[in-house]
Amino acid sequence: MQVGDLVKASYLHEDSPDRHLLGIILAEVSGKTSTADNDVFRVLWTCGSISERMWDYDLKKVTA
Repeated sequence: MQVGDLVKASYLHEDSPDRHLLGIILAEVSGKTSTADNDVFRVLWTCGSISERMWDYDLKKVTA
C-alpha cells in the first residue's frame, strides 16, 4: 500500500454498521516499533475522522 490508495478497514465485519467506511492513505508514519516488516499509515476516513496509526494488516486496498 502507498499514499493515495483507497482502503477499507479489514477488521470490519459484513454486518457492521461501518462496513462501508472507506479511507484514503494520507501518509506513511515513520518510526517502526518492531523488527516486523509492517507499515503504519495515517488514514482520512469518509466520515471525516483521521486515524493516526493504522497498521497495514488492518487495512485492505480497495480495487475497482
